[in-house]
Amino acid sequence: MTYANLFLILGSSVLHVVGHVVLKSANDRKAAAWWVLVWSIILFLPLLLFGLPVIPPLTWGILLLSGVLQTLYFWSIINAYQTEDLSVVYPLARGSAPGFLLLWSFLFLGERPTLGGVVGILLIAAGLYAIGLPTLRAWREPLRALRQIGPRWALLAGLCISLYTVVDRVGVRRLDPLIYLYVVIWITLIFITPATIRAVGWKGLRAEWQASRFNNVIAGFTTMAAYAIVLYAIRNGTPASYAGSIREVSVVLGVVVGVVFLKEKGTAMRFVGAACVAAGIVMIKLLG
Repeated sequence: MTYANLFLILGSSVLHVVGHVVLKSANDRKAAAWWVLVWSIILFLPLLLFGLPVIPPLTWGILLLSGVLQTLYFWSIINAYQTEDLSVVYPLARGSAPGFLLLWSFLFLGERPTLGGVVGILLIAAGLYAIGLPTLRAWREPLRALRQIGPRWALLAGLCISLYTVVDRVGVRRLDPLIYLYVVIWITLIFITPATIRAVGWKGLRAEWQASRFNNVIAGFTTMAAYAIVLYAIRNGTPASYAGSIREVSVVLGVVVGVVFLKEKGTAMRFVGAACVAAGIVMIKLLG
């Protein structure tokens, strides 16, 4: 992986952390996620001025599949946070995604990461798992909690992250990444709107807009821009397993923002996890 692609992915993580903070601080996460999608579409509407290219049927199928997986991801992570504690949901959702992605990239994309690259991915996964734990002794708790519905939603969210990353890797070879992602966001919004209306109603959407206002506008821009940058890096030759793992550094940045600006408690496990993620990125760059 080139330094240019590495810095692109790290830069996208800085943007993506805004979306993490907005959803984490939202009064109603289901309504907030809907507004983020809406503003992503509105802010990048000028793309349509250049016209959409002719999209073959097979590419439409890829777009539709990605949209379904993104919808399922949003719904899974929101339901997980509403039914279980952050310390259980976070390790399962974010820590499982790089591991799943490594497997799918090997099976379906033909990627063959080096031994150093695999160790780097696993270090990132371990770091993301550790960040959400209160203490090292509690490392089994998220796994034990899989008997409950909330942690199962979290694991499903991690699975969806890995699957839509693999699908998108195929899609951006057929369509410009920004156009590709814009269409996917439209599909996701279409699918998620009925469920959101049933869950929170128009009243709930209005209440969330009044509470968050321009936070959701900013998150809409950064969420779209951040993932588009990652897709460009993948299109430029970065293996999906590497890109999908490194982009999770946004989780570490989210922890920093939470501790420094939101005055959250900075546990030792958060710092251990962050160190593992950093070490994993270094290994991927140097040995991947």
